[in-house]
Amino acid sequence: MASEATRSRLQTVGNFMAATGVILSLLFVGLELRQATALARAQTRQGLADRNAELIGLIAGNQELARAWALRWQPETASENPEMSPTEFVQSGWAMSGMLRHIENVYMQVVEGVVDESVLNSYGFRNNNRNFSTPQFVA
Repeated sequence: MASEATRSRLQTVGNFMAATGVILSLLFVGLELRQATALARAQTRQGLADRNAELIGLIAGNQELARAWALRWQPETASENPEMSPTEFVQSGWAMSGMLRHIENVYMQVVEGVVDESVLNSYGFRNNNRNFSTPQFVA
């Protein structure tokens, strides 16, 4: 009988240790998943920032494109709107199209819950961003 009681106790202790191991493993997996999710969100946010910097650098680093952008999209120069060449018109249109596609991607990342809304808000839509409030942009 003593060996049966000992066996029963050992089995109970073994079951307890196995259950504890499963619970600790699940906690570890949960923590790892949380860290992986945080890392993926940080990488996504960095990718969005890199793409935004690339678009801004493209316009800022090209004098002809910067002029076309200013003539078409900046309120202080758009109102004067000297004659734009067909090339400037196309350049500024495609540059804005690229910017809007980027912002669309940011919006979808917010909708999917990958990044929070502060990323989208950083583009200034709520602050009457001058790039998106000209009559030319609305048209």
